[in-house]
Amino acid sequence: MLSIDGGGIRGLIPAVILASLEEKLKEVEKEADPEGDWEDARIADYFDLIAGTSTGGLIATMLATPRPGDENRRPLFAAKDIRNFYYKHGASIFTPVSKTDSLFSWLNDQYRAFVRGGPKYDATPLEGKINRLTGTLTLADTVTKILVPAFDVRRLNTVTFSSYDAPEMLKPHKKHYLSDVCLGTTAAPTYFRPHHFWSHYTDGDRRHPFHLIDGGVGANNPTMLAISRIAREILCGKNPDFEPLEEDQAVDYSKFIVISIGTGSTKERGRYNADDCARWTDIKWVRKDGHRPIIDMFAHASDFWVDTHVSTLLDGQRCKNYLRIQALKEDGLVGPMLLLDNVCKHNMDNLIKVGENLLQKKVTKVDMITMRYEKQDTEMTNEEELKNFAKMLYDERKLRLGKDKQKRPRVDQNEQALPDGAMTTDTKAQATADEMAEK
Repeated sequence: MLSIDGGGIRGLIPAVILASLEEKLKEVEKEADPEGDWEDARIADYFDLIAGTSTGGLIATMLATPRPGDENRRPLFAAKDIRNFYYKHGASIFTPVSKTDSLFSWLNDQYRAFVRGGPKYDATPLEGKINRLTGTLTLADTVTKILVPAFDVRRLNTVTFSSYDAPEMLKPHKKHYLSDVCLGTTAAPTYFRPHHFWSHYTDGDRRHPFHLIDGGVGANNPTMLAISRIAREILCGKNPDFEPLEEDQAVDYSKFIVISIGTGSTKERGRYNADDCARWTDIKWVRKDGHRPIIDMFAHASDFWVDTHVSTLLDGQRCKNYLRIQALKEDGLVGPMLLLDNVCKHNMDNLIKVGENLLQKKVTKVDMITMRYEKQDTEMTNEEELKNFAKMLYDERKLRLGKDKQKRPRVDQNEQALPDGAMTTDTKAQATADEMAEK
């Protein structure tokens, strides 16, 4: 399974990592079968489940959304396209409600934050891009299963949207539009307005309301949610992708292959202390010196401990197939780079560099004694470890295809001559994606 954290424009960091992973998958396929269709290898081919929160949920959806009108149901986006998408459209997504760059704009923003209320950004551009990307597609239409958490302010709990088959009473949840799921998980408090929609039940009479804000409020790192969902599918014994358990047999987590990618830890030790916090007004808990303390605290309260719990669970099963890639302060992620909405070109370039440098960094892991990220005995870099995981994923997929006697639909763009003005499948898909993004 693949898991991607939330983090706004810092989604550029996992975008770089994912592009590298997909290239490694192509390399492994080419080495095994040079005459095969390795150039069309996609991340969605290799994971039973892609989980993502907030910006990670948008990335998960992009990786799993099928090309419009493609009977082979190939993904619309290659991993390398995601970085370009963020880089090109980040500034239009984070569009201030007040767009003038002046003292009046600053005063208007302060008035909005402290008096009038409402979000910092106009969600219309984001909504437009998501709607054009996903159209009327639902969770049931993805090329592989995805899982996206959001937080329901009416119920005061995290809700999880998954494209897995659900029990009979929950089947309508598969009918959720991908656009609603993406808009819900990306509705960061104070940044974008909450997203409300209704889910229609199969009898056509009952309706189920959702009042959603950013999934990072409850699960910014969705790795444990993904593991729990896969375990649930195995325990139910009805999913053909997994071997049913024998009576009294437990889930064997040592067989899991898990890659978890963060958007960078924004934790800066010493930024807050008890004496300062004791003097804060209610407003300062929400907004202080350009930061949002209570949001930072909620996010950090879960991120690191999810990684710790996952490491403990999988290490206890002697599982060596867990890789967490996360940028830390020592990787250069400091100051304005920590902001969710810093979309200036210089900052986005720096975030891409952080991702590229992270690939060359030695593999780190949570130490069970110190409870800190520590370098491992191996001299292997994250990029080299991704190559090892690509080999494991290839072997697992080959084993399953051997059992099912199936093969990924071959995309041969040279089978027949194209008429004048026609486009190949890849060109058409890219043009479609660019056109939807531009609109």
